[in-house]
Amino acid sequence: MPYYDDYYQDDYYEPPRRRYRRRRRRSGRVALIIFVLVLLLVLFFVWRLTDGFTTFAGPDLKNVQNELTYSLNTLAGEISPDMAVNECGEDYVSQLRELAAEESGLADRLNFIADHIEIYTEEAVKTALQGGEKLDFALLMPFRSADDSGLSAVISVDEGEIPYLIQYDTRWGYHGYGSSVMGITGCGPTCLSMAVIGLTGNTSATPARIADYAESAGHYVSGAGTAWTLFDTGAAAFGLRGEAISTNDDDMRARLRDGEIIIASMLPGDFTTSGHFIVIYDHGLFGYNVYDPNSVELSSRTWSFDKLEGQIAQLWSFTAAQSGGESLAGTIWYADCEEFITLRAAPSTSAEALTTIPKGGQMTYISASGEFTYVEYQGQRGYVLTSYIARAE
Repeated sequence: MPYYDDYYQDDYYEPPRRRYRRRRRRSGRVALIIFVLVLLLVLFFVWRLTDGFTTFAGPDLKNVQNELTYSLNTLAGEISPDMAVNECGEDYVSQLRELAAEESGLADRLNFIADHIEIYTEEAVKTALQGGEKLDFALLMPFRSADDSGLSAVISVDEGEIPYLIQYDTRWGYHGYGSSVMGITGCGPTCLSMAVIGLTGNTSATPARIADYAESAGHYVSGAGTAWTLFDTGAAAFGLRGEAISTNDDDMRARLRDGEIIIASMLPGDFTTSGHFIVIYDHGLFGYNVYDPNSVELSSRTWSFDKLEGQIAQLWSFTAAQSGGESLAGTIWYADCEEFITLRAAPSTSAEALTTIPKGGQMTYISASGEFTYVEYQGQRGYVLTSYIARAE
């Protein structure tokens, strides 16, 4: 027994003060763990109730230009009787006045539209009633005719970066598309432009260029908008492989992890009152990240699958098209023709001619685009008909 007592005293006896400190440390760790678990639970429920958190940085706006400079007094002096379209009645005037009373910072512009309601189309007024981001664009619509702007806009991206672009960008927002202009009807071409640039690096595929191609190739339906065919056969013309996919959370996450880009056709809900296209480009801790070409604010939030699922009409997933066997990217080709071939801005024989390449002129292969090949010639990139080029030995 003495041996046992000595053993107990030497190795197991713990003074009361030390035992108290040890228990207090243990209690502190337990309390910390409980606090973290409760915090995570609270964050989860807040996320589910608010449809996602606003991201801290939001989308990179380096490729967004939406500042317009004008004077309301000068615009008022430019109004003439022949500008009247008379599409909106007093109900719209009332809505504009009500919003102006609520938003003092927007009041002068909203009241200007209300004062001159006769020159504004219904789509312009509906856009103005969205407030903030697109108000200036809508206000100037009667003073800007549909044009061909934005074809040669400069878009800056790092390798592998998916640019955030808006359809009402001042460089192409008034570019004619379908029954209106890009700022109103151009969500589809703008989304495909983001995907093309992000996956191929082809910065010449601006929203305006894709819009022109969509119209010329029959991917715009009068009275309906951008046809879904733009995202399969149309995408192929710009070097992408588009595949219609099901609305499945696990599949969508897997594709995004593999570097694919998803475009979604949206039903009325958070993003639209009629129909709309958005880009889904990533999935993180708190949900999906989207690029809405019509809203910087909605692009600054994360979205749960549950919130998106019921609003999705169709999804397409995109990868860069691959040539079978050997990769041709970077290889040298030459113009195999009688006199010259035309380097065009888009994969269409009706697209803008950038320059001509004489017989034997050498170019660098970038990617295939249906009947066309995307090449670089003397520092300029564009599309040539594949049937008129051959690979240099």
